[in-house]
Amino acid sequence: MTPKVWAIHDAQAPNDPRPSGCGYYRITLVMDQLKANGWDVSYGAGTPPAQAADAKIMVGQRLDRPDVLGLWRRMSLQHKLVYELDDDIFHIDTVNWLAYRVYHQLDIQDAVAHCAEVAGLVTVSVEPLAEVMRQYSDNVVVLPNFIPERLLSMTRPKPERFTVGWTGGASHSTDIRTCAPAVRAFLDWDCPKAQLHVQGSDFRGTFGHLNARFTPWVADSRDFYPTLDFDVGLAPLADTVFNRSKSYIKALEYAALGIPVIATDLEPYRDFVIDGVTGFLVRKEKEWRDRLRLLAGDEQLREQMGEKAREHAANFTIEKNWVRWAEAYQALI
Repeated sequence: MTPKVWAIHDAQAPNDPRPSGCGYYRITLVMDQLKANGWDVSYGAGTPPAQAADAKIMVGQRLDRPDVLGLWRRMSLQHKLVYELDDDIFHIDTVNWLAYRVYHQLDIQDAVAHCAEVAGLVTVSVEPLAEVMRQYSDNVVVLPNFIPERLLSMTRPKPERFTVGWTGGASHSTDIRTCAPAVRAFLDWDCPKAQLHVQGSDFRGTFGHLNARFTPWVADSRDFYPTLDFDVGLAPLADTVFNRSKSYIKALEYAALGIPVIATDLEPYRDFVIDGVTGFLVRKEKEWRDRLRLLAGDEQLREQMGEKAREHAANFTIEKNWVRWAEAYQALI
């Protein structure tokens, strides 16, 4: 018999139309897969309804408001609690102004810490974040981010011109600055017929290439992935404590669609990208431009890397890995 599970998430999350790397999409992807494999699973925002009373396990995804603490403590009397988190809210950089404004408040951070302390299990996406959360829980399990298997058979659109792409949220301005000068030089001087496609948040100004195409977030992740028409995907990351708790999801999504990636040689990308096989890991600013020139001038190399990337991504589907959550939840009871 599998236990009944009810998951609650931040009420703001459903209005944040981001792909599966976002915590809300991560937890719904998992819950849907558990349900597909016979588990009695439901999820929703805010206070659980009456029918959740007999759930054996209650999962709280990124609950971080002080007013939720009373509810969370009361639920611990009847349910086994799992606290789910995918960002290090204790080490947000000041330049990440949107997140800093929200999470650099002691009451918010205390709420996250207390929710973890009350829970019987804390689940996170990467080991560096697990190290942070072990300050508040003796039972922290790393459950990485995965993708739906359907991405592996999706045919991405082919642009008329060689396209360099980036996708992400509003917190990535510092990350983009680590590669922007090199990307701009490539577009202006090395391959002026190429185009830049920015998706999610509009960082065309940060790239310094206002003639780039821009696609805003698409509300449904099933509609989001077909818009990724990149020949090469960028995954820059600044070397900060906060970023070391990020996951490789951006590179994984590119790989699943057969897009070779150029990524910063830091955690988390060095844990996923096979340098020179599925993409490139770069350590110096000039290497962004060098790798772009190489891939732009060699279509066969791009195709080979894309195929290898897709083969590699096939090991990172939720269909192959949902059992990790099942085992963690079963162990809790």
